[in-house]
Amino acid sequence: KFGPVSPENSLAFRSQPMGNSFCEEVRHDLGDRRPASLQTLYVPGHRVELAATPLGPSIAGYQAYHTSIGIDDIEYHFSFEGIVARHGFMSHKHLAGAPPTVTYMGLTSLHGEHLLEKLKPHFEWGTYDLIRKNCNSWTDCALFYLLDIRLDIRYRGLEQLGHIADKKTRLVQRLSGGEYIPNHLAEKFRLEDVIRTINDDKKKEFR
Repeated sequence: KFGPVSPENSLAFRSQPMGNSFCEEVRHDLGDRRPASLQTLYVPGHRVELAATPLGPSIAGYQAYHTSIGIDDIEYHFSFEGIVARHGFMSHKHLAGAPPTVTYMGLTSLHGEHLLEKLKPHFEWGTYDLIRKNCNSWTDCALFYLLDIRLDIRYRGLEQLGHIADKKTRLVQRLSGGEYIPNHLAEKFRLEDVIRTINDDKKKEFR
């Protein structure tokens, strides 16, 4: 049943700079566990794809994107509805920049049910925030869970710049004419904390 449901290599990941980087990604040591991508040596693998569609014009060299993850033929993305699973990359279909660029990311031993079970507590219905906890936050965590890699910083650069500006000056709220209202349910979300939790949980599972 599908619908709404209410790092840089397989050994470790590192921050991927883009110009003057303002995003600090914490390095996580995978320890003695086998990366999920290597589990496919023991069980059949599932194909993981990244879909990315540009949103609007670039600003000062930064481009906003909508991203999602595909496992075999099922798309998983995060929105106001929470985590949504559907056949095909349907979340991109209505966007002006569609069709999305789809990139093969690798094989994983984990499947969609694993992904939902582990990440749903961190991406519940009603916690979406356009800047602080959006589709790219989800995609970053999903890639790390499935393949131990991170979403390229270029897909998240503009929103992170906006987050910093809005946090200090409420610039985004003013420029949007009040259309962007921070979601208080996303205030405690910290991307790197979730990544750290995923890594710690996988150390217990994959040894």
